[in-house]
Amino acid sequence: MPDFLETNLKRLAAIQRKHTKLLAVLIVLITIFLGIGLKDLTINSDIRKEMPIELPIFKLNDEIADKFGGEDTVVIAVKLDDSVDSRNAVRDIRDPRVIKSLMLLEDNLQAEASISAIASPASFFKGNNTITDEEISQTLRTPQAEAFFSRDYRMTLMYITADIGTGEEKIKEFNRLIQQQIDYTPKPTGVKFSITGAPLLRTTIFDLLERDAVFTLTVSSILILILLFIMQRSFSQGFLVFIPLSLGLIWTMGTLGWLGISLSVATVGLSSMIMGLGVEYGVFVVSRYHEERGKKVSQLESIKTTVHGIGTAVIGSGLTTIVGFGVLSFTSMPMIQHFGQTLALGIAYCLLAALFANPVLILLEEDYEYWNTHRKLGKLTAKKEEHVQRGR
Repeated sequence: MPDFLETNLKRLAAIQRKHTKLLAVLIVLITIFLGIGLKDLTINSDIRKEMPIELPIFKLNDEIADKFGGEDTVVIAVKLDDSVDSRNAVRDIRDPRVIKSLMLLEDNLQAEASISAIASPASFFKGNNTITDEEISQTLRTPQAEAFFSRDYRMTLMYITADIGTGEEKIKEFNRLIQQQIDYTPKPTGVKFSITGAPLLRTTIFDLLERDAVFTLTVSSILILILLFIMQRSFSQGFLVFIPLSLGLIWTMGTLGWLGISLSVATVGLSSMIMGLGVEYGVFVVSRYHEERGKKVSQLESIKTTVHGIGTAVIGSGLTTIVGFGVLSFTSMPMIQHFGQTLALGIAYCLLAALFANPVLILLEEDYEYWNTHRKLGKLTAKKEEHVQRGR
């Protein structure tokens, strides 16, 4: 098996030397094809899909939700605003002006088809449009009404039960609808309305994850590139390692998009991990090639030694890493399964990029340097001959 691998790696190196430009075009086309999948890459905001729903406890929960209703609950918190300094400001959340504002808000929300139930202090006064301040005070002294208020009477709650549906956009749309109704409702001075609840918390968390994933990927890319410049002592050599690494990441995320596999809370931040784990393969390839060229070995022999020498090592190292993460597919938690599968795929693509794209880029870069050097020498020779001719 080792002899078979080494023989084929040497053949690969010979093909890479003979068809460098053709393989470069092929790599670009593959990258474009897989990169198109990036537009279909989504983030799954439903944490329930990352749970082992086939277990009895989850099945029982689904059965209860089907029979007793499985709608989402959104909470509107009405709090005193201490930043308002006015004589007319509300200082007790049981103030009749607050209750009347809640009554107007509840009436407006009841007209929405997606909302199935609303519970708040205003619910005790349904159908009574001529309610007095005294009636409000008496009603709010009951234990049922007291349950909606905080102990210090600085906050009251309105619970909204609705069939929002799945998907981040639906949740955001529902949030906009609630906020719009709050904005349209007259409110007394000294109170502020805020929206919370499990669906909104879920989308907020995923917004943070998405933003942090972009931020960490950007920072890690910059830091890795700077370290490569320092270690390789050359901008061009640093890019020779970084470009294939970036290709591996694009291929990974593009493949997920093509397969319709969404990023989850477990995988949304894996891009930085893939870059950190996959960068070593490119470093080995580039360093070994320049070590061989430093011995005055020919270009073909150097690329053969690099691909088969480093190739066998990085394939062994990469396969053990891929298997290690791939084994996570056998866990009972889908969240951990997706984590392992995505990392394994990312390492596999980084390994392929190091073996196939790295040598091609190395050869292209060296051929370009050779051509550019001879072009400059040609210009200098032409100028020298011109000066000689003028001297005559």
